[in-house]
Amino acid sequence: MSPGAGETFLVSDGEDLSTPELIKRIALHMGRPTRLFPVPVKLLQLGAKLTGKTAEVDRLCGSLQVDISKAKQVLGWKPPVSVDEGLGKAVEWFVTRGGNYN
Repeated sequence: MSPGAGETFLVSDGEDLSTPELIKRIALHMGRPTRLFPVPVKLLQLGAKLTGKTAEVDRLCGSLQVDISKAKQVLGWKPPVSVDEGLGKAVEWFVTRGGNYN
């Protein structure tokens, strides 16, 4: 039986990014300026509560971190591409298929 057979593994690119950092990097790859406006999380949460969108704001403002140490240890796994390489490829794919971000 191979190592890890029947087990569950989490994988990621190994770099945790906040939503603003992800937006900044996407904009960089698109050759666009980043336009972010600071809004207090408490204000977003209040607005979400009033509009019934608390789950959406929780996902937007929350943190999703994936521990890939088990996959690295047991399987010898490593991310095949970096965050920036993956974002660059995604932007290229989008643009070559007629994507318009103007």
